[in-house]
Amino acid sequence: MDLLQQVLSEKGKPLLIINEFKFRKIGKSKDGIKWRCTVKSCTSNVCSDESVTTLLTSNLNHNHDKSENINRQIVANSFKRKAIDQITTRPLKLIRNEVQTSAVNLM
Repeated sequence: MDLLQQVLSEKGKPLLIINEFKFRKIGKSKDGIKWRCTVKSCTSNVCSDESVTTLLTSNLNHNHDKSENINRQIVANSFKRKAIDQITTRPLKLIRNEVQTSAVNLM
């Protein structure tokens, strides 16, 4: 069973993470939501249901290695969004709160 995790990219676009590989949203179809690997030369793709909880179809044959430091990227992107939204809060306080509330291993 693959673990599906939906996060936002640095630009605020939805990303799907499956087994430490990142997928970007292509669009909706009659079957569900289509996703494609973020590496442009890779042809791996998946289709999920509307709630992004189940994979309907998948081609997980990647021609590259897994994304490095994916947990760090998730926390950093979340922190950046909070820094933009909460401009009066000190940066150190934002960083401390984000690291404490994140349930991922940053190493």
